[in-house]
Amino acid sequence: MPRASDSAYSEIKSWIQQGEVPPGGLIDEAETAKRLGISRTPVREALLRLQTEGFVEIGRGKGIRVLPLSSTDMREIYQVISGLEVVAVSVLARSRPSSEQLETLFEAVRRMEKAIADGNVSDWGDADEMFHRELMRLSGNRKLYEVGCQMRDFALRAHMVALRLQTDEYRKSSTDSHAELIRSILSRSGTVAAECHFKQRLRGEDALVGVVDKFHISTL
Repeated sequence: MPRASDSAYSEIKSWIQQGEVPPGGLIDEAETAKRLGISRTPVREALLRLQTEGFVEIGRGKGIRVLPLSSTDMREIYQVISGLEVVAVSVLARSRPSSEQLETLFEAVRRMEKAIADGNVSDWGDADEMFHRELMRLSGNRKLYEVGCQMRDFALRAHMVALRLQTDEYRKSSTDSHAELIRSILSRSGTVAAECHFKQRLRGEDALVGVVDKFHISTL
């Protein structure tokens, strides 16, 4: 059974990631404890953990504020994630996986294709998130997966906003690129697969950060 502070941490982080508490918004410790049905101590522990991870800022006498991300922050986070994923792709390809071992990646692409057909941007974003987390998990490098997921957690709110600003054409092209990456991994050339993914990541970074700048969104 998870500790109360762990449960509070997961709940509050979800509120931040889903935009329930907007960038710059305040979190009231007492109200949060009441909402979660727990004492203030585990809520405080959770908030201190979220502050350490950069999600909130606990200001003396100024409340607990959700920290916003700028487009520069996004680009820097994407670059860290790209570095981790390129290594994951190289390791995974060199392990010579079978199609069956990559089934979760195939499933993510199928979900992306269905979301495009249904016109459901949120489902597409969820499937895209699944793909990238699975890509790191399948590398077998637990530390890489742990750090990569932390980075994706941190960027999730801003990432989803940027995805919603993108066009259907972008989502179709991105889905095709995800499928191409699976084929590249199955080719069993770690170098080729890593290079393929690095180029895809650069295009994605420019597109997502670019659309945020285009709409003059200063914080996410």
